[in-house]
Amino acid sequence: MTLITGYRGLAEELINRLGSQGSVSVLVRDPGAIAGLEKRFPEVLFVAGDVVNGADGKNWVDRSLERFGRIDCLINNAAVSGPAGRTHDISFVDFRLAIDIDFLAPVRLTKFVLPHFLKQNGGVVINLSGGGATQGRPFFNAYACAKTALVRFTETLAIEYPEFRFYAVSPGALMTPMIEKLKALDRATIGSEWDEAQRRSKEGGEDPLKAVHLIQWLIEHRPEELNGAVLSAVWDDVKAAHLPHSAGWWRLRRVDEVLLSRLKSSKKGLE
Repeated sequence: MTLITGYRGLAEELINRLGSQGSVSVLVRDPGAIAGLEKRFPEVLFVAGDVVNGADGKNWVDRSLERFGRIDCLINNAAVSGPAGRTHDISFVDFRLAIDIDFLAPVRLTKFVLPHFLKQNGGVVINLSGGGATQGRPFFNAYACAKTALVRFTETLAIEYPEFRFYAVSPGALMTPMIEKLKALDRATIGSEWDEAQRRSKEGGEDPLKAVHLIQWLIEHRPEELNGAVLSAVWDDVKAAHLPHSAGWWRLRRVDEVLLSRLKSSKKGLE
């Protein structure tokens, strides 16, 4: 049984795929959307609530347990891009709200499900990472900080609870409502992010099914060697057995082929 926050963008694809193969419960911020969702996905439980509201989150978990009897997986998908602009220009209130939605809400929901994982001796948490988690993202500082914290939270949980599985998944630049919001901003405010949003709008974003397939594979196989890892649905071949998983690949400080080549070049220069 899988819990999913959000219902648009990638969440819609996840609901469609996972809902057709098992029990799914979804936390929906807009109560007005539930009737239409129930018609499209009659087997899925949709519960109205805001991820930043602890009472709403607790009610969602309780109703899901009441309906399905157990919780096997939590997918923290819901997120906002947060305030856009240089840090001295943006609202601190908006900055803090982005942290609440993109980081603290997943922390709270994870705390809600962990006691049930402990009782049933198993469980998986998938946290959606994003741009800024592994490198700086100017003009979207709150989003980058929240996603970086979420990745480190994932890594730490994997150490604290090695009997469970925790993964951070970066889906790539999908064509979602978040991209539409970026398009509506001024180029002077967000720089090259505006150009990229325009390009994505014309050419399309990454295929969301890549992320769906990765998430589904992680839930089904629960690879121990990738526990706590941040994984790119677009770039990482997670099934490649020859990669040194235990050596720190796919952690917050990423060690990829580009970095390795630079390290080798630097070493030669010192010899």
